[in-house]
Amino acid sequence: MNSSEVRKLMAMNRVFKTVKERQRKNISRIPDFEERLKRLKKVREEYVGDSELMNAAVENLMNNGFTVKFAGDGSKALELILEEIGDEKLIVKSKSNLTKEINLTQELLRRGIEVVETDIGDRLIQLLEEDPSHPTGPASHVSVNQIFNELKKFKSDLKPDPYNIIEFLLEDIKKSIEKARIGVTGANAITGEGSVLILHNEGNIFEIIRRTEKIIIVAGIDKFYPNLEEAVNSAKIQTFYATGNPVPSFMEIISGVSKTADIEKKLYTGVHEPKEAVVILLDNGRKYLMENGFKELFHCIGCGNCVINCPAYGVHGKDFKGGRFALYSALYSNSSDLRLCLSCRRCKKNCPVDIDIPGMISKVREGNEVYNFLYSHARWLVKAFYLQTISLWWQISGNVK
Repeated sequence: MNSSEVRKLMAMNRVFKTVKERQRKNISRIPDFEERLKRLKKVREEYVGDSELMNAAVENLMNNGFTVKFAGDGSKALELILEEIGDEKLIVKSKSNLTKEINLTQELLRRGIEVVETDIGDRLIQLLEEDPSHPTGPASHVSVNQIFNELKKFKSDLKPDPYNIIEFLLEDIKKSIEKARIGVTGANAITGEGSVLILHNEGNIFEIIRRTEKIIIVAGIDKFYPNLEEAVNSAKIQTFYATGNPVPSFMEIISGVSKTADIEKKLYTGVHEPKEAVVILLDNGRKYLMENGFKELFHCIGCGNCVINCPAYGVHGKDFKGGRFALYSALYSNSSDLRLCLSCRRCKKNCPVDIDIPGMISKVREGNEVYNFLYSHARWLVKAFYLQTISLWWQISGNVK
C-alpha cells in the first residue's frame, strides 16, 4: 500500500466519522423514526420482485407520457440508450450507481460521446480518474489538498479552498448543462401511480430536467414502491443514513413530460422541458438472484450505511467494497474479496431494513468459516496496525494533508 492509498483511506474514514456524528446529532429530529423503519422494511419485503406492481407501474408510466423500455443486461441497456441519444455528442448525467454498474460513462466515451457528470462528487472522480468510495458520496476518499493538487492543472489560479473548488466545478458543469439536449439520471424509486422519485442536494437534477429536451431515467427492476407515500418514506430514511440529515434539499417527482391543461382543460404536452421522458428498466441478473436465494439483497435502498460502518472496508478499501456492495460486486463481477469480511455483522446492525449481508456472504464465499474468520481478522489486524502507525507518524511529523 503506497502513501497515496493510505491518505485516501484516512480521508474516507474521517468523512465516514463525520456522517455518523451527524446521524447521532439529528436522529431526534425524526420523532417517528422507528415506525418509519418498520414501514420501510415491510414495504421492501412485500414488494421487491412483485411483478404485478411492476406491470401496473409500467402501464401508469406510459399513461403519464413516459416511454418505457426493458433491458435484460448492461449491453441491452447501452443499446437502448444509444438509440435514444441518436446523433448527440454531449450528454449530461446525474449520480446513478446503476449506470456505474453497467459502465455507461466509459462505454459512451468510447463511442465518441462526451459525458459530463453533474454531481460535484461524481465530476470530481471523473476529472481525477478515481473510483467511487461510497454510493452517495463517491469522492469521500479525497481530501481538499488532494483535490487542489490534481485540479490546479485545469485552473492555474485555483485555491485550496472547498468553495473555490466547488465554484470551478460548477462553472464547468453549468456550461455543459446549457449546451446539452439530453440528460441521463438514475432513480431512487418508481411508484405504482407511474411517478419517478429522484433525490438530490445540489440542484443539478433540477437543472438537467429544466434545460434538456429529453431525460433518460435508468432504473433497476428492484426500485418499485406501491405508492408515492412509501417512496418518500424510503427517501427520507435513505437521506438520513447517507448524509445524517433528516431530509434532502430536493425531491424531484417526475410524473411524465411537461404538459398544460389551461386551454379548455385539454392536455397539451411539451410545453417546457423535457419534451420526452424515457424510463429504461434494467434487470442485469436481478430477477435470477431474487429467485435463487438473494431476494433480500435487493431490499437495499442504497444509503451506504453498511459501507461507513464496515471495519473491513475502512482498512482494505476497494479490495473489499463494504457491506452489501462487497457482496453485490462479488456476485456480479468478482471484484471484491469476500474472504476479507470480518463477520462482525455491523452491516446488518446498521442497515435500515436489516438485510442479512453476513449470512449471504458466508453462503457464497469459498473455504470454511473458521479459516475465513482467522484469515480476515489476521489481514485486518495487520492493515489496521499499519494505517494507525502511519497516521500517528504523520500527525507527529505534521505531514497530514
